[in-house]
Amino acid sequence: MCRDSASVSLEGELDIATTPLVGEAVARALAARPHRLDLDVAALTFCDAAGVRALLRARRVCRVHHAEFRLIGARPGFQRVLALLRVTDLLPVPPAPVRSPAAVRSPEPL
Repeated sequence: MCRDSASVSLEGELDIATTPLVGEAVARALAARPHRLDLDVAALTFCDAAGVRALLRARRVCRVHHAEFRLIGARPGFQRVLALLRVTDLLPVPPAPVRSPAAVRSPEPL
């Protein structure tokens, strides 16, 4: 079976204690042999260097399985973490959709 895309949503904290869960979720998603894996990080509240390493591993696993890897939903704080760690070229974040002023919310942490 081969699907066009698969999606994994991460929420809460992504750190050394939770990174194994990312690998397991990515492996399950790739078992269906999708052409693309979307890793949704919109609900992350924290991500440290171990979490970023887990995302880089997920990207590498996708390449081995010939699946496109997309990081979606990254908030500005998370994007700053990626920039500080100088991995934005490896984990690019697509531009956020343009929202109307009525849809703009107060800033959130990551």
